[in-house]
Amino acid sequence: MPNRKQRRRRSKDFRHDVRVYEVDEEGNEVPISELRTQEDRSPKPKPAVQKGSSRTGGRLARPPEPPTWDRAFKRGALMGVLMIVVLYLIQGPVGGAFGIVYGAMFVPFTYWLDRTKYRMDLKKAGRPAAAKKR
Repeated sequence: MPNRKQRRRRSKDFRHDVRVYEVDEEGNEVPISELRTQEDRSPKPKPAVQKGSSRTGGRLARPPEPPTWDRAFKRGALMGVLMIVVLYLIQGPVGGAFGIVYGAMFVPFTYWLDRTKYRMDLKKAGRPAAAKKR
């Protein structure tokens, strides 16, 4: 059962169609409101989504970005500065040193996360990931 907001919207749609008629295939004049109720009752076909397309939830998804060390260094620097400030405020000068170490460890971890997500997105889209170098 539609809620109040949905009923109000629906009545607003039909409000201006009271005296407007359309001629159907047989030549009869039919009010537009009756035509709309017939259209609403008919099931609407859903668009077919092909496998491998990047469509999720009705919207087009962005293609997955490959991981880059540059992005990982930027995130690591940002997290390092943030952790230096937070740990310095909590533990004093010793905490600042731990913030530097934490930021340095964050760089490869971020790259690994980006790489894992990229490979999962490629697998989900049905495209093979790049071969590993040995």
